[in-house]
Amino acid sequence: MVSHKLGVFGGTFNPIHIAHLRLAEDVRESFSLESIIFIPTNDPPHKNIPAYIDPQHRLRMLELAVNGIEYFKLDDIEIKRGGISYTINTVEYIYENFEFDGKPFFIIGSDLANEIHTWKEIDILLQRVYFVVLIRDGFPILENQYFPAASLHKTWDRFERRKIDITSSEIRKRVKERRSIRYLVPDEVLEYIKEKRLYIVD
Repeated sequence: MVSHKLGVFGGTFNPIHIAHLRLAEDVRESFSLESIIFIPTNDPPHKNIPAYIDPQHRLRMLELAVNGIEYFKLDDIEIKRGGISYTINTVEYIYENFEFDGKPFFIIGSDLANEIHTWKEIDILLQRVYFVVLIRDGFPILENQYFPAASLHKTWDRFERRKIDITSSEIRKRVKERRSIRYLVPDEVLEYIKEKRLYIVD
């Protein structure tokens, strides 16, 4: 019987860009995941969403970005649920609505990992998911009681991410300044941003 290992990639995706997709592909290959579910957050508890746009726009751009990629899925549970998006609620939803073996692999950046002690019901989360921590420049993983070195390969693993110098904030800034974002986002996302005039300050 083939093992089905599931990845979960949450974030604001404001907007989704090429680095998000390539990093997800790297994690999928490295951990032999059968599929990865992208889940756009509605209202993250630990940071504000800059350059606020309707969550449906972020959802639609994600939909366009993963369309046709059989092992990349999209779920809008956090936007449907509304309010603050707590990871523990989403993880319980994953267990109730998806089939997989073992624990889901939950992808986060090292900036978020360093705030893990503030997460709602983190002790339960550590039992329910296997964290894959993408090491971001400027945010070395600070090992702590939740991510001690001794537990490596038991509850979490560090992942030395590919060096792709693309960020959502750069894309929003370039759009605002009327500069090109071609080749930074999928073509379909580029056309959607132009059509809906997202991130432009008139």
